[in-house]
Amino acid sequence: MNPSWKVFAATFLMWGVAASAQPDMPADPRMQFDASNYDFDSRGALRVDQGWGFYWKELYTPITLRRAAPPTLFPPGPNWSSEEGVEPLGYGTYRIRLLLPHNHHGLSLYFPTINASSRIWLNGKWAASSGVVSDDPEKYRPELTTLLVPLPDKEETVDVVIQVANFNHPNGGFSNYPRIDRTPDVVEGLARSNGVQNFFAGCLIAMALYQLILFFLYRKGRPFLWLALICLGVAARALVIHGGSLLLPNLFPDVSWDIWKKLEFGSVYAIVAFFPLYVYDLFPKYANRKPVIVFVVLGILATSLVIITTQVTFGVVLELVHLSYLLTFVYAFHTIARAWKGGEWDAKIILLGIAVSFPFILLEIMKNSALIALNIPSMYYVELGVLVFLLFQVYLLANHQALSHKALEIMNVNLEGIVHERTRELRTANDVRDRLLSVLSHDVRSPLNTLQGMLDLYNQGHIKPEEFSQFSRQIQGQLGSTNLLVENILVWTASQLKGHQTKREDFDLKEIVDHNLELFRTAATSKNIALVSGIREATPIRWDKNILHLALRNLIVNAIKFSHEGGTVTITMEGTPGEFRLHVADTGIGMDRATLDSILASGQAASREGTQHERGAGIGLSLVQEYLLNAGGKMMAESEEGKGSRFTIVIPKN
Repeated sequence: MNPSWKVFAATFLMWGVAASAQPDMPADPRMQFDASNYDFDSRGALRVDQGWGFYWKELYTPITLRRAAPPTLFPPGPNWSSEEGVEPLGYGTYRIRLLLPHNHHGLSLYFPTINASSRIWLNGKWAASSGVVSDDPEKYRPELTTLLVPLPDKEETVDVVIQVANFNHPNGGFSNYPRIDRTPDVVEGLARSNGVQNFFAGCLIAMALYQLILFFLYRKGRPFLWLALICLGVAARALVIHGGSLLLPNLFPDVSWDIWKKLEFGSVYAIVAFFPLYVYDLFPKYANRKPVIVFVVLGILATSLVIITTQVTFGVVLELVHLSYLLTFVYAFHTIARAWKGGEWDAKIILLGIAVSFPFILLEIMKNSALIALNIPSMYYVELGVLVFLLFQVYLLANHQALSHKALEIMNVNLEGIVHERTRELRTANDVRDRLLSVLSHDVRSPLNTLQGMLDLYNQGHIKPEEFSQFSRQIQGQLGSTNLLVENILVWTASQLKGHQTKREDFDLKEIVDHNLELFRTAATSKNIALVSGIREATPIRWDKNILHLALRNLIVNAIKFSHEGGTVTITMEGTPGEFRLHVADTGIGMDRATLDSILASGQAASREGTQHERGAGIGLSLVQEYLLNAGGKMMAESEEGKGSRFTIVIPKN
């Protein structure tokens, strides 16, 4: 062999030995985070806010890092944009060595969000990822999600390598510093936070529906419309933002990251127009029209920018929108103060409500502003601010109702009917509001939280695709029950606001029964319950088809709900010269006489858990009884505990 080749081979061999002996991470104290003496059991989470080395414009893996030079960048903030000379858009690699307590167990590294795609290794092994990391913007794909990465048990040294790519978000890197904590505590905290966020969103949606009802009820109800749109915008934002519950992205994982960002920013920008319009329509006599036109134009332009551009572009005008918000509050204070001075008693309550809610909005602006370097803890400031203001609005409406009652005592007898009708409308609106708040905040939110929990576990890899199919029937059954609940609520709301209206038409009774049984075939199959129709021939009938649909659906769902696995639900029909009798029988748990009497008492709602702890709002059978009576029919029932129940729909032939 040529001597020069021998020297080259020896040199190459020595370089390989040295490279293989080099540790994955250098022992540079600047790239270490020492948590070895931290007691996670007693002290809780620990934020990893130092020790992050960063390579700009490099996507290193644990293998390629062995030959990389030490990083020269150590961003002072959670995102790399805080490092001077580093642009928000691009890609890079974070690295850090975590020193953990001796013999630790059950710890995880929690990332609220990484803008906007990432790939994570622990001790050279791939651990988690979000989106698609690439240095090519065409191949890169962002994803809006949180990451919970379990740390290897009992390993006192953990080398972390994170590739991050961002071509969408104004700030690249971590949305907030990751933290180390006990895995059960992180999961429990996320569930609690998501529950609170979903509760706020549910309350806001319910209040929006209430405001929309008031808008349609009152001739001068445009302020209720703007307030409803504000509630919907804040609720939508709460379900998609970083730090929110991310319910909508988890429910619809195939929807792109850009769409959710457009929804988040679009709802925020549109409120710049909605809030001044609310104030203007509330006190038009004292409001100046020109500022409202300016705010509406700004809101339209900003929202249009969200629709036609990407976040890199429309995110730039966020500070302008913040300034616009502050100016809208100045306009609101000035207008409402004039109305108060002019003798409008309502203005006093509205002004107080805005004054109390303004600090919450200001804190949210300061938290998200790039011009104010304040690290404010992430809370539900906007949601709290809007709900606090709505309390004053509800008080105002309640006060109006109280004044209406007081006026009844002094009004002329000839006007008593008009006052009574007015009071009935207010009471109906409040009853609808209370019922909607109760049902939406519990009976609708509960199955959605359950579904979100399953989707979280699936998206984080805790449930495999082949395992997820086991839950599909359960999810479909819950959604079917929730759909029927929403249908009952809509029918009940319409009946409360518009009264009952029956419509008689000709149809085939057998076809109606078969159709409704088919609707709940999947739900019955999930509990191994047989649905049987004893109606073999076409039976022409003239009656209200919609009321019969409503009655059958509720009775079938109840029969499935209170039947054990392996049970049977049977529908039969018998005719007499004057009426048809349609029987819905089950082999379920049955009920005692007192419960049966309560159900048959018109207008009394009763709710019980099913055999698999199914919940309901308790208005289905009450609604069926009420509608059947209004259409000239009735409902009868017989039951025995442990042997099942049979409900009978009586339909007159004439």
